Amino acid sequence: MVIRKNYVMNKETVAMMEHYDANGVQLTMVVEGENTFLVARPRLDILNHTLNHFGLDLDGGLAGARSVLGGTYRLPVCINAQLGMVWFSSRSFRKSGGVWFSYIHIDDFDEMNGKETLVYTDYGHCLPVPLSKKQLIFKRDQASYLHTTFKQRSLGKKTYYYEPGSGITFCKEPGGMHYRVKRKK
Repeated sequence: MVIRKNYVMNKETVAMMEHYDANGVQLTMVVEGENTFLVARPRLDILNHTLNHFGLDLDGGLAGARSVLGGTYRLPVCINAQLGMVWFSSRSFRKSGGVWFSYIHIDDFDEMNGKETLVYTDYGHCLPVPLSKKQLIFKRDQASYLHTTFKQRSLGKKTYYYEPGSGITFCKEPGGMHYRVKRKK
């Protein structure tokens, strides 16, 4: 199997998981499209390198996810909302084990038992994950919501709410946090 020195995740990257060579050196197995290869770096390094490539860092990505989703544990990370690059892990980012997924490439789940699920990707891969189907669906849905929220925030469109008959419209500017009240003159 090919071993790359460096790697930047892209919109075709499907999953990443830990892999150890015969000498016990930690590598990352990357599933990209229909291909699978090894990268001679830990997953967290690849994620950080990719976030840096897009002008972010892991702490900023987690802070952004926390601002949208709340909570502090197992949050998804948005790398690039326009490209649909939002990732979640079946375990904590900082713990070993588990699989990291790009939520846009998940096709289906098949629960093997209460604690293990097969994840099917849109490229035909089938990956076993030590997590229940319900938990994986929740993680995927969190990533989807994060993606939708960040994509809407970056489009630069105003949001309006209109109360019929009142002459009052609520307007939120792009990137704004608060609504302004506009009255009919």
